[in-house]
Amino acid sequence: MKKSHFFFGLAGLVFFLSNLSSYSQDKFTVIKVSGSIVIQRTGSELNIGTAFAQNEDLLFKSVVSRAAVINPQRGRYLLTADNNAEFMNSKSNFLPSSEKISARGAGVILNPNDLKNYFEGNYVILDQVKIKLNPEVFPMNDKKYFYIRYMYKNETINKKLAFSSDTLFITKTELLAIDGKQLPNPEISEMKLMYMEEGLNYVSTPICVFTPVFPDFEQLKQEVQIIMDQMKNKSYNEKLLEITSFINDFYGKPDQDNLKEWLRFNMSFYE
Repeated sequence: MKKSHFFFGLAGLVFFLSNLSSYSQDKFTVIKVSGSIVIQRTGSELNIGTAFAQNEDLLFKSVVSRAAVINPQRGRYLLTADNNAEFMNSKSNFLPSSEKISARGAGVILNPNDLKNYFEGNYVILDQVKIKLNPEVFPMNDKKYFYIRYMYKNETINKKLAFSSDTLFITKTELLAIDGKQLPNPEISEMKLMYMEEGLNYVSTPICVFTPVFPDFEQLKQEVQIIMDQMKNKSYNEKLLEITSFINDFYGKPDQDNLKEWLRFNMSFYE
């Protein structure tokens, strides 16, 4: 009789653990939401940190609403109204597409076309970006330098960029300071990178136009922390690729070294 009780007790434990594992695999945690997405069963909105079952019926309040969600075993998924049905029924692991695992930088920019391509699209700026340039093509000194031009409240702002030898610096606090005051929540849709050559004549050459993105650091830290918590058993490179892919999806393409430095300083995340 005791053996029989032990058998059923062990079977029950195995069944419980099996269901617990299955439950864990089916639960996803929200990293970030753009727009509004509601769990139909409860009427509650998805927000950062919300955990929900994969088979929940979701109501997308607009066609552009989307959410980044993650599961420790299954990976991260970019959830939209178009792929919601696929997400609910999928049993496979979700992996970021290769074209989204990319970042700027990690090398010397050799020519004007490379520099233009480096800045194109949504340009994510985290604290300070350092860009190494070919000094033969882009000499930098007291008479030759880069600056950024943008409009703020119908006023043209020109910001000379600091440099050291062959390295150009774009520092967020300096870029967004006007008359010694930081711009609060700047909504600047366009910036122009210019190259100035001073001499008998001043020659200012436009290099490119880009869209600057300045993520809210406190919010970004919460989002990155969720990714790191859900991937705690993964390697440094796997976490870095997932964080980079997420930032690509919701903010823009970051500079690789800038992102690593920001993560090291703000999240104590390093190899």
